[in-house]
Amino acid sequence: MYSLALIDDEAYILEMLHDVFPWAQMGFRVVACCSSAQEMLEYLKEHSVDVILTDIILGGETGLDLSDAARKLHPNIIIVILSAHSEFEYARTAMRLNVFDYLLKPITHEGVTNCFAAIKDKLDIIHKLDIHANRESQAELQACFPYSRGRLLDKNPIATNEDTNYRINLIKSYIDKHVGEAISLESMADLLAMNPTYFSRFFKRHEGIQFSDYLVRRRMEKAIELLADPHNKIFEICAKVGYYGKQSFYKQFRKATGRTPIQYRDEVLQIRDYDDE
Repeated sequence: MYSLALIDDEAYILEMLHDVFPWAQMGFRVVACCSSAQEMLEYLKEHSVDVILTDIILGGETGLDLSDAARKLHPNIIIVILSAHSEFEYARTAMRLNVFDYLLKPITHEGVTNCFAAIKDKLDIIHKLDIHANRESQAELQACFPYSRGRLLDKNPIATNEDTNYRINLIKSYIDKHVGEAISLESMADLLAMNPTYFSRFFKRHEGIQFSDYLVRRRMEKAIELLADPHNKIFEICAKVGYYGKQSFYKQFRKATGRTPIQYRDEVLQIRDYDDE
């Protein structure tokens, strides 16, 4: 399980955060419940924590102040902010501090579950990469990672075949599992602790296709699979393959198949009816 620290200056909210959500089922273990930023920072001086879930307001300080200080102690710690404030300035500061998520109150079970499922996926991949890296020599590690835990390494890495296959398989597996989510070159590079420019070159060199083109292709293949079931509505398919605007989905689908989704479905169903005769 991954370690989780909870911070809120109101005791009843802190208790609610601890008791209401099934952390263990989500893959997390609550290791600390703190009522102030200072208490949390004192804990972090002695302990390592994977994730911090903190309120935006902590007495005279803010969760954003805590995030900044916590990252100085543990650069790779994941921060999730709870806030009743949707103001742009708060959100912009959270983005600057690389906060993983910014959940608006009142928080919901679904919102927390989705957030921490995504965090667990990220930590799982980092854990797998760490295990794999530990089997490699330092020279191989420097050849494969442009960035590792915030440390700048070789700018012109040449990965071993074993490591390359491992990383490519991780990338493809993640895309297949999260094809309906907002995946980008930058988010994948961050997930794998790679520089985005290097990640783009790495993927193109070893797959012979741009990452963005591969992502679109996998989304279209999934869409084709879903279109074969007449019970799946077009707008539902859009969302399931990562498009939240029907126009962009139609454009990409026509480019990939030469048909609109409706035309493609009609042809598939006609062929199926003919085969059944």
